[in-house]
Amino acid sequence: MGGRLYGQQALQEDFVPRLVGLHHEDGYQVAFAYPKGAPVIRIVGGRGSGKTALLGAVHDAYNGRVPLARVDLGAPGFGEPGVADGDDDVPNASRITHLLYLLAYKLGLEVRHFGRPMAFPRLSLGLLVVTAWQPQNSDEVDVRPPDLRRAEADLRTLITAEDPDVRRRRESLGRWFDVVTANLPQVLSAVPGLDAIAGIVLDTARAQLVRSEPDKGALAWWGGRLHRSQGYQGDSLQRLFQFVRGFRRLDDRRRTAEKHLVAALLGDIDANYGTLRRLNKKPRPLLLLDNAHTDVGRTFLALLDSGHGAAGKYPTRPVALATLLGKGHRHPPLSEVGGDAVPQARPLVLSIPDIEPAHIAEMLSPVDYPDHLPRVVARYIGGRAASARILADAAVRRVEEAGTIRSRELLDEAAPALLAKLLPDPVMQERLVLLSAAADAGTRRGLWTFAHPEDHSEELVAARVREADDYRTRSCLDGDRALDLLLRHRLAATITHERWRDTQLRLRSLCDPRGDTYLHHTLALGRVEEVVCVLHHRFTVAPPAEWLTSLNLICAAPHPREGYEPPAGSPTLSCTACGSDVPGPHHEAVASLVPLLWRLSDPLTLAPREDELTTVRIALETLYGNRAAHGAYREASAAWPARLRAGAQAPDLPVQEGATS
Repeated sequence: MGGRLYGQQALQEDFVPRLVGLHHEDGYQVAFAYPKGAPVIRIVGGRGSGKTALLGAVHDAYNGRVPLARVDLGAPGFGEPGVADGDDDVPNASRITHLLYLLAYKLGLEVRHFGRPMAFPRLSLGLLVVTAWQPQNSDEVDVRPPDLRRAEADLRTLITAEDPDVRRRRESLGRWFDVVTANLPQVLSAVPGLDAIAGIVLDTARAQLVRSEPDKGALAWWGGRLHRSQGYQGDSLQRLFQFVRGFRRLDDRRRTAEKHLVAALLGDIDANYGTLRRLNKKPRPLLLLDNAHTDVGRTFLALLDSGHGAAGKYPTRPVALATLLGKGHRHPPLSEVGGDAVPQARPLVLSIPDIEPAHIAEMLSPVDYPDHLPRVVARYIGGRAASARILADAAVRRVEEAGTIRSRELLDEAAPALLAKLLPDPVMQERLVLLSAAADAGTRRGLWTFAHPEDHSEELVAARVREADDYRTRSCLDGDRALDLLLRHRLAATITHERWRDTQLRLRSLCDPRGDTYLHHTLALGRVEEVVCVLHHRFTVAPPAEWLTSLNLICAAPHPREGYEPPAGSPTLSCTACGSDVPGPHHEAVASLVPLLWRLSDPLTLAPREDELTTVRIALETLYGNRAAHGAYREASAAWPARLRAGAQAPDLPVQEGATS
């Protein structure tokens, strides 16, 4: 993104400072937008929309100025170098505990001008027992080091005693803790690489175990949290160790235990803001959660929402910004949080707006680019800032090196990077490139069979196509027009002319000869006159709006590469609607519309010339013929040239609504 955010300044420069309480550049404090606690904020957008770049900008603005934790919930080890992915199906660890270790570690780092680093005694106690304590009579095979098992057995006697010797219990707790920390790599074997971070986080727990009374401090918090009504017995320390059983159940009780752990995180954050920090309106800590649409992300956000909404006084909560992969158009844009806006929705869901033409022009501004180039770029990016940057950088580089630029060569160069950004799975990307040739769902399986004759069974073919479609849907790219154009461009660029011809012939053979998709593939073959004859015949029988809708779809056919020669058609081709060998005015109108609209539907085409727009207008006026029943043609004769001039293409040219019959 080159350090520049597009359409996101309202959140980065206005809203986040009012959430944190600190200006994003200067050191002065900003009045809190939510003095009683901000909602968890979800930022929704597609791949390449700028979600990660936005979190990066917020991170860079506040790192070292407030307690801050940034994690990538879609990356191995949550993006922490040297930490592997954790397993969610082991008794003493889950993806949530892995995440909590990282958050506590990062938030606990020293921050200049903030004062004493944040500590997490409640959370460290909870993480310690679920990580290291193995309840008696569990079904697990105990492969832990002998010294840890001995220390645990000694402590168990004192933990389960009805009237324990507090001094002896403290001594035993200290010995057990020291053995646990000495064996953390084995204890945390389910999450390789986490032991160093966990050791720092858990160090806070030792003082709570060996110095605090069970009815004081963090232990008292756990005692109050784990009620007798939930089956817990004894003092706070005993209840804490009983808490482990629920976590190890690997069912709904684990989720309840994780809810307690997230509440401990929030309780610790609140406790770090004592009277003095509150009076001084110290900036609030930041949680930056990238790719929170993942399973662990959604789980954590739900737990965070639950903790934020807990009843009672108004505690100090962290500012949580989470990005999620999704279709952002369903939600209010980031611009709605600019100025003094204080949205009341909880959780607050915002979308990243599409990149604007002015932004594209700004990206291209280092060179003297042709006038049509921003429009071409816009067609292939789907409003995504990252896609615009890839194309713009390639365009600027080409102009600087060669002094000129051709749109097709630009797309040939940039398409692999664009597709890798949107469809990072190369196998699925290859499948979707192939399937892009099919104009409708009904021909996709037949196309796969044609391209992969080795896949004999219908079930296997259906599975291959379904996997590709599901991958695209999970990527929130179903129905994305820009991706369709990009896939078709890549297909045309990577197959021979002969393969293009055979593919379109195969697809056409799978279509109803009376349908629009049959003519769509006929036009993709380059058989223009055949399409003209059929459309002229349809003109005599079809309602005008229906005919124009068909023309829209048919003329959106993809284009072969330069040098392609269409296969020979029928030598006796004639137009049944003309009634003679001499074409009439309606046939000539259709014959001028079809090739021109098809050419202008090429996303790489230059802006239409005025004489071409005049041709479109005259042809549609001819079809109107001053007949009242043909009013849709008159409407189109006025609307289509204007829409084409503005950059619209088939199949998006407007048709008078309500006229189809």
